[in-house]
Amino acid sequence: MTTSTVLPIESGSLFDRTSSFTAFFGDGSDDAFNSGRGPLSRATGGLIPEGFVNNGLRDYTVVNDNIITKKEVKQAYNAWTDALVSISQTYAEDGLIGAEKLAKKVIRDAYGYNFGAVAFKPTWGEAMTSFRPTREGALSYFVGGNNAYDDLGFGIGTHPPNSDCITGERSPWVKSKFYPSVIRLDGDTATTQGFLHTYGEDGYHGFVDKTFAYQKDDNGDLRLIAHHSSANYDPSFKAEDLDKPKLEVVKFEDFKLDNTITLEDVEMAQDRWMGALVSISQTNKNDGYEAAVEESSAVIDLAYGYQYGAVAFKPTWTTGNTTFRPDKEGAMSYFMGGINNEKYPDDIGFAKGSNNPGKKRSPWEYAWYENSVVRLNGDTATTMGWVHFQDEAGDRSIVDKTFEFKKDDDGEIKIVTHHSSSPYKSACED
Repeated sequence: MTTSTVLPIESGSLFDRTSSFTAFFGDGSDDAFNSGRGPLSRATGGLIPEGFVNNGLRDYTVVNDNIITKKEVKQAYNAWTDALVSISQTYAEDGLIGAEKLAKKVIRDAYGYNFGAVAFKPTWGEAMTSFRPTREGALSYFVGGNNAYDDLGFGIGTHPPNSDCITGERSPWVKSKFYPSVIRLDGDTATTQGFLHTYGEDGYHGFVDKTFAYQKDDNGDLRLIAHHSSANYDPSFKAEDLDKPKLEVVKFEDFKLDNTITLEDVEMAQDRWMGALVSISQTNKNDGYEAAVEESSAVIDLAYGYQYGAVAFKPTWTTGNTTFRPDKEGAMSYFMGGINNEKYPDDIGFAKGSNNPGKKRSPWEYAWYENSVVRLNGDTATTMGWVHFQDEAGDRSIVDKTFEFKKDDDGEIKIVTHHSSSPYKSACED
């Protein structure tokens, strides 16, 4: 997809009217340009006869440039946070009709539903309405009022009391701020991952783990093509105790036509990840921790793009200031635990197996996925859906999962974004 940037060039310039070709390019005595014809004209795109008087027609140059910059990503996520507050304040002042009208405009301008399904997993989306690939689902999430989704309307304001979600008092948002951990610039797509802080009129201060992914439309505007938002793994962690993440910026903008990712590539990469997880778990059981660490390191090198810079990785079982794992050490610690106990003291090793309350940990025996959305974006691709796990004890678990893949110059598919979260379950009493 290309972006048209129009650059006007005023016609009353070097190449008009009495300007001389020889003044800028020599006399050209033995050049075909000087064989009875006049100077080059930027206004007409070719040679013109001497004595021609330019009519003053304005010349426009169209530059096709769909590369996304860091500045554009920052503008986009700041616009989103401002829009959230505007929707909430509009609801407080004008009610549902006004808020819905504004939310429709925000969704139209900020999201890429005109490109097709958007990989959108909202914070308060649950069960069969966890994902919102359509505009209708997104609108319902922001303002509610659609019985098909039973949404509270995150854009309205703070969560109502769990004991009274229907009529319980809510407080409008007065401020929202996004603090990125990673910004990835992958040519015509870009991704950022970090903490979204929200502030209510009543003094409430909360946060969620957030991943945004963008693509440019034909007008040069950034559109959200993926949005994964989730409550932090530890619900007791306070927003005011969060450090501002250290920002890692990755530019991996080279695009080769042969690097286009296919649906077959995506499914192969997903299958490979599922199989690798089970293999590491079984190696840990049969051959011990050190062998599993060695295998885990090889798997991360093969499956993830850490060799090209920071990966936007938000694992399921991480919290607080160790939520994001932009480097390989953090990923290794998450999968196996014990890699750096000082930096990651709470990691128990997801790849070792299940961790069900009141039960002994059991190695993974199966892992499989159900996709809600697959987006093929040239040399990147995004999937969003559920990943299922079953341990040897027969217990099953499920997570909401977003992967973004990129093909490197060798044609290898690498995970460059990975947001995983426990499914949301409303605490509201029925």
